[in-house]
Amino acid sequence: MKIQESGENYLETILMLEQKNGTVRSIDIANELEFSKPSVSVAMKKLRTDSYIEMDDMGLITLLPKGQEIAQRIYERHTFLEAWLMRLGVA
Repeated sequence: MKIQESGENYLETILMLEQKNGTVRSIDIANELEFSKPSVSVAMKKLRTDSYIEMDDMGLITLLPKGQEIAQRIYERHTFLEAWLMRLGVA
């Protein structure tokens, strides 16, 4: 199953927040992306249903292996492009 770009962005955000804060909740994602809590909740439900993430009883979100793989790939692509643009003097 192919994940949509918005799903990739959520997964990358979860990865970055996990690295930064150690734990991730839906409200953290909503604040980071400046999205409404209900929009993030709908997205998290879809990512859970598709087995990209899991959420415990306390609302803590964890990337599952296939979610981790996608998040890491997108994050590496973005950091590579950012570094490349900085070397060109564009960013």
